[in-house]
Amino acid sequence: MSQKGMVIKMTDIIIWENQSIVTFNNVPASYENSFICAVLEQAAAEGINIDMIAQSPATSDKISFGFTFGDDDMTKLLKIINSKEKMTEIQPPIVNVGNVVKVYKSNNDISSYSPPLINSGNVKVTVKSREMVDNTGFASKVFSALKKLGCLPLLVTTGVDEISMLIHHSVRVDLEKELRDIFS
Repeated sequence: MSQKGMVIKMTDIIIWENQSIVTFNNVPASYENSFICAVLEQAAAEGINIDMIAQSPATSDKISFGFTFGDDDMTKLLKIINSKEKMTEIQPPIVNVGNVVKVYKSNNDISSYSPPLINSGNVKVTVKSREMVDNTGFASKVFSALKKLGCLPLLVTTGVDEISMLIHHSVRVDLEKELRDIFS
């Protein structure tokens, strides 16, 4: 229960540089032949450290899901996506590195699924506060900071006492300063 007029303090900001995100759109929403499990199992086998994971709510027989990983693991991820034996349901990925977009082609047959989107060179910012557990207003302050900077996060995930955002590298310093100002 929040207490009216209580000041909510941020306890920590943690920054991870050189982060990528991959998003798979319109993939099967079935756990009988789980696309998500296949991707995550193959990523684990390749030694890719997956961090933030998000899945859209299932509104049909298709979903979208994505996750973040270190830029250094891009080659490993492309190997998984381009593996005909392991991934026959997706089109070649579209990779955005800075402002350069590349389409990686494989021998896979083109299907009805959208190509995965990959964006690299980003920063993960995690804002922590123990006070998030029992008080309101923390998320609104974080999103106010994003709005003030004109920053649209690529991905947002939350935990009981933290909000993690994947943002473009160019706004990292300004966002960190703005968050410190808002919560000071």
